[in-house]
Amino acid sequence: MKLYLFYSILVFIVAGCSTQKYGYNPKIYAKIYDCHKVDMKLLNKYREQVNHLDMFDYPKQNDTIYILEMNGIQGNYLFTAWNKSDTISYTNESGKLASTKNRLFTKYMTRLVSEWNLSEIKKEEETNSNLLPSETIYATKIVFTKGKYYIDCVSFKDFFNLQRDGMN
Repeated sequence: MKLYLFYSILVFIVAGCSTQKYGYNPKIYAKIYDCHKVDMKLLNKYREQVNHLDMFDYPKQNDTIYILEMNGIQGNYLFTAWNKSDTISYTNESGKLASTKNRLFTKYMTRLVSEWNLSEIKKEEETNSNLLPSETIYATKIVFTKGKYYIDCVSFKDFFNLQRDGMN
């Protein structure tokens, strides 16, 4: 009887822990979806499919995760997320969603997002978004502090400067 009670309690603890983990990330993904104020259900589907928050070993007490995403008009999806210790990237350019080691966004764009330099991002968008077709990039910042999180986001047109970004 004691053994039965022990296993019953163990099952409830494991189920409770996994439910909390599963419930936490979809709430964050829903807030990211709401933050961008764009009906991009496909982007949200990819976010949930990649489930990038589970791929990071980050302290939920104090960390910031940055995300760059692009859903191209030709159906390609580019995704990069990073924090102070790790970077992950996914793309579906091969036909299915898969991890990649290739740089999907320029170093300069990634740096501006890491600094959350919105004025410089807008300036770059105005002066260097001369690519055709002009794709929209979605940037998200998730700040974790003391077990709580804050989400900020911005979208902008893809920008590129050949002299600065051409070789990275």
